[in-house]
Amino acid sequence: MSTGKRIADDATLLSVLDMTLLFKQKMVGCEAHNVVADQMLLLTSDERHRSRLATLLPDGQGAAIILDRTECLQPGDILVAQTGQTVRIEAANESLMRIQADTELALMRLVYHLANRHVRAMLRPGAIYIEPDAVLAEMVKGLGGSVQMVNEPFLPESGAYVGSQAGSQAGSHGHHHHGGCDADDASMGQVGEALSRAAHGQSDD
Repeated sequence: MSTGKRIADDATLLSVLDMTLLFKQKMVGCEAHNVVADQMLLLTSDERHRSRLATLLPDGQGAAIILDRTECLQPGDILVAQTGQTVRIEAANESLMRIQADTELALMRLVYHLANRHVRAMLRPGAIYIEPDAVLAEMVKGLGGSVQMVNEPFLPESGAYVGSQAGSQAGSHGHHHHGGCDADDASMGQVGEALSRAAHGQSDD
């Protein structure tokens, strides 16, 4: 089982339009657990929270993932293409800040301040993991915490951010929210939507 990669540029996307697989069916839980997938696709947290994603599979094929806009992907989910091919979703390693403190109370205080800034966070015993942010790193250090850069899968707490792309940004108390799949597609010159349309066209043939 091999892993895929996100298409990085418009030219690469356009070059694979004719060989695009369309993934619209998702299997989860016990149903997915018993499936031996043809390939494995590593996705970041942001990519897993998109309902539309253009990507390259490990075998070099282009793929358009098109889900209901209320859906997101979780590690272990299985996607089924219109051809019957299957892909297992797993969490890719990401650059993260691991935040720790000397006492449980100090760590709870850090959780409070990060939550007050609507920061996506992965909670583990004795540590908080967030996406890199220089301003937040300084805040944590100012509150007596320590920051270490690590490379691990990012599985943030759900709740208010299920299906969204919220994240922190430098500023006094500021934060901005990514615009979800529409904003990401726009940033790729709408090529993601073009790939999706091409995949739809193939499925109708």
